[in-house]
Amino acid sequence: MTDTTTYFTTLSALLTERGMPRARAEALVQELGAYAAEAGSPGEVEFGPVEELAARLTERADAGSTGTEDGPGDGADSWTWTADALKEQRLLEHFGAQGWEAQRLDRLGRFVCRRDRDRPMRWSYRREAVSHRQRAEHTERLAPEGWELFGVWGPFAYYKRPEAAVTGPASQLTHPPASPRRSVYIAPWIYVWVAVSLLLVLAVAWYGLPGVDTWTGAPLGVALVGLAAGGFLGFRIRKSTAAPATPRPTEHPPAT
Repeated sequence: MTDTTTYFTTLSALLTERGMPRARAEALVQELGAYAAEAGSPGEVEFGPVEELAARLTERADAGSTGTEDGPGDGADSWTWTADALKEQRLLEHFGAQGWEAQRLDRLGRFVCRRDRDRPMRWSYRREAVSHRQRAEHTERLAPEGWELFGVWGPFAYYKRPEAAVTGPASQLTHPPASPRRSVYIAPWIYVWVAVSLLLVLAVAWYGLPGVDTWTGAPLGVALVGLAAGGFLGFRIRKSTAAPATPRPTEHPPAT
């Protein structure tokens, strides 16, 4: 059994050797040490062999150095998906529980993910509405808790954390579910709303507004419909962002 102090000293050295920034490695080791002290158990009991824990915590960096930018690397499955802003947080947590690590957002705003075939582990995610000026400070504030920024889309910053940082060996999956068949998770009402908005635009462009010239009314109608649609979607997204976190879903496919 490795002495607790030696365990975390070794972990800090291994994380640094594997490319993790020293400040982040020290903050993460400090948090893990506090967790083990509160549990009253040696680090090896709580988190497993120190070499394996260091490998899990730096798994993404190791995989990125052996594969291509878009590829999953050897021994890993890849999958790219997208969802509307109202449900993507729930889906990130759902698929994170199935071992999918979101590596980045592509230029279309899709989540590019990978999952290790031999040692899949659970991931946690969070989405933060933060301005460009405050993003670096916000990211630095979350780093001691193990959160890493992996993508930005519009006003949202997306963070991930391997559950090994909190639960140790319990984060590893023994029988992960099959890869999802779907890659698009957008609520049907959004398609309906877009279709209705387009019909309204066409109607205004064709008939014009009462008392307004047709060619003047068309751009005005487009603007009004756009403002209404944008305001409604903005309200729903803001409401979903402010909603409290929900418990982790089970490893069943999300409802369609």
